[in-house]
Amino acid sequence: MIAVVGVLPQEIKPLMEALSHKLEVTEVIRRPLVRGIIGQNEIVLTSGCVGKIETAALVQCLIDRYKPMAVICIGAAGALKSNISIGSVIAGTGYMEYDFYPRVNVDLILEPKQRCFSDFFEKNDFIYGIVASGDKFISTDLEAKKIFESTSALCVDMDSAAGAKVCIENEVEFLSLKVVVDFAGSKAVEQYIENHQKYGTKPAILLAEYLSGNLLICGG
Repeated sequence: MIAVVGVLPQEIKPLMEALSHKLEVTEVIRRPLVRGIIGQNEIVLTSGCVGKIETAALVQCLIDRYKPMAVICIGAAGALKSNISIGSVIAGTGYMEYDFYPRVNVDLILEPKQRCFSDFFEKNDFIYGIVASGDKFISTDLEAKKIFESTSALCVDMDSAAGAKVCIENEVEFLSLKVVVDFAGSKAVEQYIENHQKYGTKPAILLAEYLSGNLLICGG
């Protein structure tokens, strides 16, 4: 089984529409959840986690209840590098909490297992690198500059590092798949408003297309 978590409900809509069978419609910590089938893959879908605490709670609850082999967080992010285009999809290979300091006796970069995603990676044109997470929407150029200098991350969001940490502790494979809808900094808010509706579902579309024709095998 695979668990997919979206920040906003519309970000998982293409996956909902790709379900051939719905096996369960319920709630998990007051968030709507659907368990069903896409292709040959059993999947649980939920959304509604803004910030690291909500993400950690939701991912841990999914692991406790459904024992997924892998967790995928999907949604939008703000680019920290000017050479990344709006609409590009970033597959996180490492994750950092930019607002967690001082970092003492902890892993600087969170690197969850991702063996089951190798075929998915090969069949898509993603940008790979570090995703930095924190409990803030980055809306000044100075903040964005400081985060990039301290993390070398490609993009910033509010959830990926939390999901990665929970999955590492539970020995579950993890991937964050984020589409760039703005450049973190002074123009981020207006860019987010302009681009999220157009691009926000792109990670879910790509994942739904893959799962419809491929079996994601984890835990091997």
